[in-house]
Amino acid sequence: MVYRGIMEQGKVAGKLSGRIVDADMHDVARFLNRLLGLAPDIQNRLFDLFISILDVVLHNARREGQLDSGIVDIKGKNIELKEPPKTVHVDSLSGATTILFTFTIDRGVTWESAKAMLDGRENDGAGSSNDGFYESKREWMGRRHFTLALEGSTEGIYKIIRPAIGEALREMPLSELKGKYRKVSSIDKVSKGWQDEYDVSSKQCMHGSKCKVGSYCTVGRRLQEFNILGGLILPVWGTIEKALAKQVYQNHKRIRVVRLVTTNDNQRIVGLFIPNAAVESVLTGLQWVQDIND
Repeated sequence: MVYRGIMEQGKVAGKLSGRIVDADMHDVARFLNRLLGLAPDIQNRLFDLFISILDVVLHNARREGQLDSGIVDIKGKNIELKEPPKTVHVDSLSGATTILFTFTIDRGVTWESAKAMLDGRENDGAGSSNDGFYESKREWMGRRHFTLALEGSTEGIYKIIRPAIGEALREMPLSELKGKYRKVSSIDKVSKGWQDEYDVSSKQCMHGSKCKVGSYCTVGRRLQEFNILGGLILPVWGTIEKALAKQVYQNHKRIRVVRLVTTNDNQRIVGLFIPNAAVESVLTGLQWVQDIND
């Protein structure tokens, strides 16, 4: 049916041509208008096909570290400068500087804060019957994990708050929530499990002490050291790109523009994210460029 509908749009002199006229090959507006001429059922099928293809393209790009999400906002309960900013390159022509900022970010949510979130919802009468604390049905690295689920603006879709990383980027449908977790009514059990996970995640990623990436892995880690290269960037972009390309892990190779605001003084920093594993390589490359220019 989809084939027939599309072919009907390609008639030439009353006959099915089976091809798109050359003049129409790059006319997006005409293409979209012709789609509107198809039966609604066919339009829906084409849209579903487009979404399926887009999902695959995004999945592959994300897996290969090629997905460009634009400027990424870095959030955390507490963001502070770990040490004074360090000048790592000075442009020989303009005198403008490239600066390395190193931050300590705490993404976690304490047990007291999580309990207050749930109590606030219940007191306001804004929550649903499925709001509450949940325990994972399966163990991960020898223990079960706890989460707080709160229904969002869409019915049946829940915000997920975890001890180590705070609010998850992706909301979770109720069916998925109940498939992976079970609701826990024992406050003592939840408070102990929540606190244990909060404490462990301060120094360890979710993969445990035997993680292949070691201390460079930040997955599920509450306390993170975060490096941003700011100031003059464009003249040294190629040097940074080459240094990142040499990294072992794919997610360390991608250039990402990030933005954050410090907690205490609301200082806004925008620049390139430099993984801990790549800092030495990037600084070596910048020093080499500096020596040549000098």
